Amino acid sequence: MVNVSSNEFYFIGVSLASNSSHDSSISVIDRNKQLVYLNKVYFSDDIRLFFETSSFVQNSIVMVSLAPDESLLDGKWRIHSKNYKMLGDDFKINKNNWTNRLNERLKDLFLKLNDTKCKVLRCNINLLRQSYGLNFDYLERTSLDCKNFQAGLKIKYGFDTIPDNLLPASSLEAVLCALFAHDIGLRTVNTKEISEFAGLKVLNRV
Repeated sequence: MVNVSSNEFYFIGVSLASNSSHDSSISVIDRNKQLVYLNKVYFSDDIRLFFETSSFVQNSIVMVSLAPDESLLDGKWRIHSKNYKMLGDDFKINKNNWTNRLNERLKDLFLKLNDTKCKVLRCNINLLRQSYGLNFDYLERTSLDCKNFQAGLKIKYGFDTIPDNLLPASSLEAVLCALFAHDIGLRTVNTKEISEFAGLKVLNRV
């Protein structure tokens, strides 16, 4: 278990994209697991503005998903090929961060928040979905997958205030991250530290 105080009232989830070309989302729930804020953003400055000005941030727990690194060795390579590239002792170059699997986007912001305002933790969103029983029944991030994901959050975890219209995948992931932060804060789940990334603990539900 992670040592946190029991006086946090808000729990913030951030689904972080690798860059501003893809949507990120920020979600906030309270101790009663009521959704009080949900917004889709693109630019790093918008994420910074939220954490610098929002009244939700002080004494909260923030759970940020790990963002994949999509930089490529060469334009002809597909992004997903990076996950299957064999690296041996003779692999000496790392042009364009070819070997990096994760992106350090906004690392300085999250470290500063963790030191000054609130507790910041990281998670792997795919592992988190599995641990909460919200696995992929369809191709990841397709409309069918999002419908299944959204229904699971509403029915299984009581998020009745989620709108009936289909939310973007990043928004659903942000709600799940906020739920994980809530469960950690109220000590209703066991957690395991699976790694450390950019100075912050990466946790998963056990």
